[in-house]
Amino acid sequence: MAQQPPRTRLEQRMQEKHLTLREFIATFHEVSKRAGKPTHVSDRQAKRWISGTSDAPRADARRVLERWWGEPVATLLSPPSLEVESVTTNPKEMVMAAGRESVEHAIQAASALDPSALEQLHAEAQRAARAYYVTPPLHLLGDLVRLRNTVYRQLDRTHKPRQQAELYLIAGQVCGLLSSVSWDLGHPDVAEEQARAAHTYGSVIEHSSLQAWARALQVTITFWSGRPRQAAALAAAALDTAPDGTARARLHSVHARALALLGARQEVAVALALADEELDRAGQDPFLDETGGELGFDRSRRALCAGAAYVSLADGERAEAEATAALNLFVTTPAASKWAAGALSARVDLGAARTIRGDLAGAEDALAEVFALDPEYRTEALNLRLLNLGHMLGGTRFRGAVEAGRLGERIEDFAALSPARSSTRPAITNGGYRSSPVMP
Repeated sequence: MAQQPPRTRLEQRMQEKHLTLREFIATFHEVSKRAGKPTHVSDRQAKRWISGTSDAPRADARRVLERWWGEPVATLLSPPSLEVESVTTNPKEMVMAAGRESVEHAIQAASALDPSALEQLHAEAQRAARAYYVTPPLHLLGDLVRLRNTVYRQLDRTHKPRQQAELYLIAGQVCGLLSSVSWDLGHPDVAEEQARAAHTYGSVIEHSSLQAWARALQVTITFWSGRPRQAAALAAAALDTAPDGTARARLHSVHARALALLGARQEVAVALALADEELDRAGQDPFLDETGGELGFDRSRRALCAGAAYVSLADGERAEAEATAALNLFVTTPAASKWAAGALSARVDLGAARTIRGDLAGAEDALAEVFALDPEYRTEALNLRLLNLGHMLGGTRFRGAVEAGRLGERIEDFAALSPARSSTRPAITNGGYRSSPVMP
């Protein structure tokens, strides 16, 4: 059956994303939770928005719609945009849309869950893991929620243990990706819930790689949330059962980050050395290495963790060396698979390292590319790194320095335009810098 022409800009955007009414409502609720004000919408109200027969939504709903779609509500409830229609006739867009439609229809049309349906779901999850590196987090959110809900529906259609195990693996992977996206958007509580869900799925099917990856996500969220001791304990416990190679390399690296926040200088060096050893054995994990993307972990990410750890320890020389190593490794990564946010995080760490060493001109040079980043790509980790740098710049050591004031203003501007929630926590207040530190 041919798709009806969209009646509103909102319906046009839904058709581009291939969202059903049920998926629209579910995603609306997910976005509202990440905005800090859980809001539900009824089928009737959603239909009225989509058809353009509703008055302007209430304030909370309006904020959710605008945060989700990145357009004013007045535009979303207006007639569809002809300019966007012309964009969607681009051959690449048409091919991608046709592929998604075929996958979704094939899965739903199967009278019983068969191997081809599972293959499609695995492929979708792998694509999402790789897309994480190059897609704005808010854009990826809707696709991940849709995929997770599709997996849940398929779990209701089969009672075969082997098929259920595969679906739990996919569900765990998608929940882990939702954890990363939720954290990027500045919602640590939700991100931690998603990481725990991913770990639970791994426990149900006794999948050690999924469990280790989920724990590493949880460790990261925990130390960023100001609980480094708990994060260190989580990492140490997870290392007891994690498989060799990529899984252990990631856990040792985030363990080092937590230990650095506790001031355990020698233990940090040991953890980073162990991460190096594990990377020598990496590459054989069928779940982490073959999928790659956000599930992968290589020497560029290990160097990124090391640079951040030494920033926490106020060791400017080692921090600069590791951040520079991370940047050099990111540069050699093909653009299609390079983690842009990771490379920019290394630049912030480089700027922080130079600030520790008193080189403010060098810090400005390191951060120039960061400040130019498009707002939709700005993540919570970038914001918090910059806010921590703002705290350093606000110390008595740099009082009156022109470069410090200039950097502080640019940090404020960066955070103000970020979709992540840390943008509500300014780096500078009452004419000066924050008086309390931000977790690095």
